[in-house]
Amino acid sequence: MKQYLSLLTAAVIYTACHPSAASNSTPTAETAVVAPASTNERPIDSFRIANKQFLVYSLAKSSFGPATELDYDSLEGPQLTKYAAKVQRKGDSLLFVLKNGKTAVLANVKHPPIDEDYAVYYYAGYQEDLQQHLAFGSYYESSDFLLVNPATGKQTHIWGIPHLSPDKQFVLCPSFDLETGSNNNGFELYSYENGNVKLLGETELQHWGPGRIKWLDAHTLEAEYQTIDTAMTIHTKPVKIVMQ
Repeated sequence: MKQYLSLLTAAVIYTACHPSAASNSTPTAETAVVAPASTNERPIDSFRIANKQFLVYSLAKSSFGPATELDYDSLEGPQLTKYAAKVQRKGDSLLFVLKNGKTAVLANVKHPPIDEDYAVYYYAGYQEDLQQHLAFGSYYESSDFLLVNPATGKQTHIWGIPHLSPDKQFVLCPSFDLETGSNNNGFELYSYENGNVKLLGETELQHWGPGRIKWLDAHTLEAEYQTIDTAMTIHTKPVKIVMQ
């Protein structure tokens, strides 16, 4: 059955990727907890992506508001109206006007010979901070996001909504799926320079997954640390993640 999947935990649409699309990825597993630097706190978890270590600490309180389920089908219309000079929908295709005058096309595949090739894309807005378009992709049994470069038309599949660090050096993409295993569960890390992203690495988490995240400074994030019990109930607690 063809499925339309929505991302359940996203703070805002403008501010979270498919492993097969990134040949230079360097997946790593969760690592053992290491000693924190310059703090009396002890991390409850840690993970590594490329040459970056991420330490996870408990927080007493979350600053996130209530989670909102986003329906990208209904949200597409207002976004297309807002950015009509940059992108249009023609039937089953999204047409992106590039800076060189050419057009990049992102086309739906609704009736493929093979079910696994099914793909439907929704426009999710222009990321002003990243200088790239964002689209949501719904596939036969999974989903992801895509960045479309308005200068070159290059399409980059990412695990989840992208979050640019305040110093504009890194993009972190979280993805949660401890329920079905259809999507990735963990993080991707990209470098960012002059409107271009480059995959540095990724990590699949086994015992927990990220909900909403936000950068607090160039090295620190607040995040939702999500686990799931045998009754398939998701439990969420607030954490601080420090990138070293």
